[in-house]
Amino acid sequence: MRKFITPLIMVMIIPCLAGCWNRVEVNDIAIVTAIGLDRMKDGDIRLSLQIGIPANLGPIGAGGGNKGGKGTFVISETGETIADAYRKLQEKIARRIFFSHSRVLIIGEKLARNGVSQIIDFFPRYKEPRMNSFIMFTKGQASELLRSKSTLENVSSEETRELNKLNVGLKVSIKGFWEMMLAEGINPTAPEVNLKYLEVKNKSESKAEHSPSEKTQSIAGAAVFKKDKLVGWMNDAETRGILWLRNTLETGVITVNIPKKRGGGKISTKIISTKTGINPKFQGGQLTIEVNTRSEMIVVESTSKMNLTKTKMIEILQSKLEEDIRNNIQLALDKAQKQFHSDIFGFGRAVYQTYPKVWNRKYKKRWDEEFPKLKVTIKPKVEVKRIGLTIETK
Repeated sequence: MRKFITPLIMVMIIPCLAGCWNRVEVNDIAIVTAIGLDRMKDGDIRLSLQIGIPANLGPIGAGGGNKGGKGTFVISETGETIADAYRKLQEKIARRIFFSHSRVLIIGEKLARNGVSQIIDFFPRYKEPRMNSFIMFTKGQASELLRSKSTLENVSSEETRELNKLNVGLKVSIKGFWEMMLAEGINPTAPEVNLKYLEVKNKSESKAEHSPSEKTQSIAGAAVFKKDKLVGWMNDAETRGILWLRNTLETGVITVNIPKKRGGGKISTKIISTKTGINPKFQGGQLTIEVNTRSEMIVVESTSKMNLTKTKMIEILQSKLEEDIRNNIQLALDKAQKQFHSDIFGFGRAVYQTYPKVWNRKYKKRWDEEFPKLKVTIKPKVEVKRIGLTIETK
């Protein structure tokens, strides 16, 4: 009997497995490519969505490409919460809003300064937005960046995503930012994104000679938080210090000035590998932090008469590079300690990992007061691996 029952059950189940019962047709959805959040004057949240136009998307120049039309449009609505604004948005667009393809979240300064914990709460709770999307902040309005014109891609948010992947600055996901907010001994930081002119003009040329269409999105600097509130910004040089301290610097170029007595001019080197270690130490009952960086570099350009074929000259160059690294780290450290009082480097987390009992007993509840007074020693070490082809200059 069993020989007949088993095949019968299988035959009955097969029709239930066939087809895509929960499929979503592309023609029925509005695909979100980027999300922008701003705070309005009345305190409401403005949710802006960059939505792709399927007929105009595709590789530039391909048969199904742009054909001269816009690849996206921006739609926005306000509400007491993101979910409230989202409901209102859905009322004025004929397709179901679909978040799963969004890769970029941009938040405006005014909203960020009021706290983002309740705002970001929407993303892990609602099933569609991806937690591995990049999160960025801007000094202006997030909606303005969503409307910016793309250059190499049909969608400007795709260019922003590719910029993040190139590691030209900080790279932080929504999940990573959320984890920093919840973790002990570290405060969040994220990249700053803004609009910059595609071409650099001479000082004599007026700004009127530029047109808004000549601007493109650029990642420059960093947004610094204390808990969930934005407290300030760091520039490019200071952000480089953050990357060193957080051991997230993967590549970059360092240019140093050579003293006249050593040949003058400038030498540019490219970072090919780097590693940073944060080592908490107790000396006489006093907590200190020792930062050790180890880097390998190659010379990519020189306008100096320094003879790099000599070991002594290489040692001098390495010393100048170490000084530059130390200065960049110190810039970021000074601003975080003296101006923002925010440990965005994870020193507290390193203390907890090294001395968990001491952290829980002495520092856990007082780290905001201890961090600004913390003594930090910076010890960079650089090795120039290659100098390339050289021309001896007399």
